[in-house]
This record gives sequence, structure tokens and C-alpha cells, in this order.
Amino acid sequence: MEAAVGEGVHDPVLGSPARRHIRATPVRLTARYLAFAVKRARLAALAPEPLGGNLFGHMAAFRDACFDRALARLCAHVPDGARAHRDVVELADVEFAVRRGAATPEQLRRLVELAPAELRVIRDLGRLRGHDDEEALRETLRTAESLAYIAWDLKQYARDTGTIDRTNIYAAFVDTYGDTAAKHLRQEVATLETRLEARLRSVGPEHRERITHALTLHCAPLRDDFPEPAADRHQEESAAQGVSSAVVLFGMLCVLGWLVAYAAIIYRGFVDQTYGVPLAALFANLTWEFAYGFLLDPLGDYFHTASIFGFLVDAVIAWQVWKYGAAQFPDSALGRYFRPFFGLCLAVALSVNYHAFIDLADPDGEYTGFGINLMMSILYLKMLEDRGSPAGQSMYIAVGKWLGTLCAWIATALTVTTSPQRTWPASWSEFTRKSLGNRSYPLTPLINVMYGWTFLLDAAYCVLLHRRIKAAGMSPWRRF
Repeated sequence: MEAAVGEGVHDPVLGSPARRHIRATPVRLTARYLAFAVKRARLAALAPEPLGGNLFGHMAAFRDACFDRALARLCAHVPDGARAHRDVVELADVEFAVRRGAATPEQLRRLVELAPAELRVIRDLGRLRGHDDEEALRETLRTAESLAYIAWDLKQYARDTGTIDRTNIYAAFVDTYGDTAAKHLRQEVATLETRLEARLRSVGPEHRERITHALTLHCAPLRDDFPEPAADRHQEESAAQGVSSAVVLFGMLCVLGWLVAYAAIIYRGFVDQTYGVPLAALFANLTWEFAYGFLLDPLGDYFHTASIFGFLVDAVIAWQVWKYGAAQFPDSALGRYFRPFFGLCLAVALSVNYHAFIDLADPDGEYTGFGINLMMSILYLKMLEDRGSPAGQSMYIAVGKWLGTLCAWIATALTVTTSPQRTWPASWSEFTRKSLGNRSYPLTPLINVMYGWTFLLDAAYCVLLHRRIKAAGMSPWRRF
């Protein structure tokens, strides 16, 4: 969302034909992800206890170094790329100090200037080329973007009635200055406005008018009364807390299991010319990935970003449904109007999924995700019975889903039974007691019940599918 605010400043200024904007999207998404990954890695490196403990320390260091090199190479394609890369790294240092509640006045000033650092990398990826006053325009936009970020964070601080991240600019000033935070932040705003006024004189009249208009739209909170400081509204989670290596391990195993299942679903779909996911489950899962990856804090962390990849894989399966779906319902109204039905189901599923995330207070997608998984398990049994054959199905799909979901539940259970300082539970009995007895999100009794039934239904599906494949005269494990 913050990136959208920053783009709201520079997009009206620079302009962008729709076709060019679409072509640039993959590169800009990559830049956003790499900038986030480098910043997150820097936060982890500064923490007293490495995120995930020491088990994956060397792997994490290698991964983070790769991210950093990739971002540096990407920054090499923008004007003053060394500065852009340096700003992302420095922003992580400043945010770490802010999270610890130990930021100095100078660090707060740098937070104000550096908050849009990731956005600037994206903005400079070819967007400024062709402008005669390129350097002057870029420096002017730097100041305008800082003002827009302050305005956005003020709006967020005023609107959020629960907890708010310490790296919110106004929250950081409240941490340091208390009741006088508004006074000190207004001084920073005044300094930026003076700087902007001077820099506006260095750009052409057309850019000057557009920047002024964009700031009028996006910076209204700077002209209003600042919110009353509330020192008890911070999120206590910090980069130093993190999760245990056990959570990371089972998260990776969950991804591996589902990758096998997805690969087998797509392969069998093309070979058998059908689809390998029950329709209702496909619509629910596709729109879940879309809502989580693109609508709810897009690119906000690794999990939201990974959902974009999940959505792309689901999109291939959705294409198989679009291509082969009507043939599954011959001589019926559903077959004749399958594609309008397809579009209607997507609209219904997206609206329900999106509001379920919000109304159920389900930011991690636990209720919605395990609920969809349970529905999928039931519908796989129904699909096997309706088709009367293993078309579109294989043991690798069944076992991949079963093990992937099992590892997802174990990873969730380990978040409430372990910590970075204690990688594994003390005993099986402690793990069972704490995980099954937990009453708070992200592992509630409802989630445990939904997973328990999913586990049993998936096991039943594996057994029945194995029998059906053998009855058809095929080898269950040679059929991918």
C-alpha cells in the first residue's frame, strides 16, 4: 500500500503509457521483492539472535548474499545505483534501531528521508530516461516522496485503532519524543517543504505543476492536526523475535509437498486433457492466492510474495479448467454455459475470500486456508467417485497434498511451541499438549479440528485412489 502512495506522487509527474507500464511490471515486482529481501536480511543480521536460530545460519547467509548481489546488479541499471542500494541497507539499520526503541534524532531524520528507498529503486528503473532535467527531477521527487510517506503514516496512525508497527514514521517520533512528537515531526516536514520549494525551481513548469498537484492530493494529513500520541499501540513483534528453525524447516517441507502436487496436477491435466482440482476448490484456492498476494499487504513479506507464485501456478490449472471443463459436462446446461459460469464463480469466490480475511481477522490466512483445504479434501473424494476413473489424478497429487498440509499444520503448531532460542519442543507430549490445547490465533481449536478432518480425508483419498488406479490396470507409482 505504501508503494502505491509513493507511485501516486511520481506516476502523475512522469506519466506512463499502459503498455509500457505492463511491460515494466515484472521488473518492478522483482525490484520490490529484492529490496524487501535485502532489508529483511539486514534486520535479521543485526538481531542478537539470528532469525530461525543457528540451524540454517549458513544457508541464510548465502541466500542473503545472493539477494544483495542481485539487488546491486539491478540498481546498476538506475541512475546513481550505488546510492539507491546503499539507501536500502541504511534504511534497514535505521528501522532496526527504531524497532528497539533506541533511535537517535539523527536516525529519525534519516528514517523520514529513507522511508521510500525501495520505491525509488522501482521508480528509477527506466522511468526517468528521456527527461532533460533527469537529475533535478529525481532529486525533487525524492523530497516529494518523503512528504507523501509522512502523510501516509500519519493517516495510518490515526486510523489504526489497535496496534501499529514501530517503523511507522509518526510512531517512531512518538517513541522518542512522546507528547512533543508532533512538534518535532512538523519541524522535519517544514525542512522538507523548504527543500522542495527550492528544488521545484530547478525543474520545468510542467513538472512543477504536476508535482504540486500530486502533493495536494496525497499530503492533506500534513496540513491537519496530527493524531494524539498513544504510546501503547505498538506491535511488540520485532525482527529479533522471529521463529524457530523448526518452523522454517517444516515450512520448506510444506512448500515441497505442494510443489510435487501442483506439478503432478498440471502434468496429468495436459496428458488426460482434463483438470485435476475440483472446481469449487480451484476457484477458492485461486482467489485466495490472488487476495493474499495482491490485495492484502502485497509484497509485504516473503509469504505474501510467495503467494504470487502460487497464484501463477493456480492460473495454469485454471486455464486447464477453462480449456477442458465444458467437456466434463456433456449435454447439460452447465457444459453449454461453462465459461460464463467460470467467470461468475471467480467473482463470487474472490469477494467471499477477500471479506473472509478481513471479517475473520485472519491476516495469516489460517482460517481461510485450512477451510479451503478441508473443502478440497472432501471434493477430491467426490471427484474420484463421479469420474469413475483416475483421470487427472495420481498418487503424487494425493500424497503431495497430504504431506504438504501435514507440514503446514506442524509449522503452525511449532510457532506456538518453539522460539528462536529453543528450536524444538522439549518432548512429544509437550508438543501435543500445547498445540492441541492452544486457544489463540494462529492455532485455534477450529483450525485444529479442520486440519484433523483434512488429515483423515486425505488419508482415505490416498487409499481409495490407490485401489482405483490398480483396478484400472495401471501402476500407482509409475503414473505421475
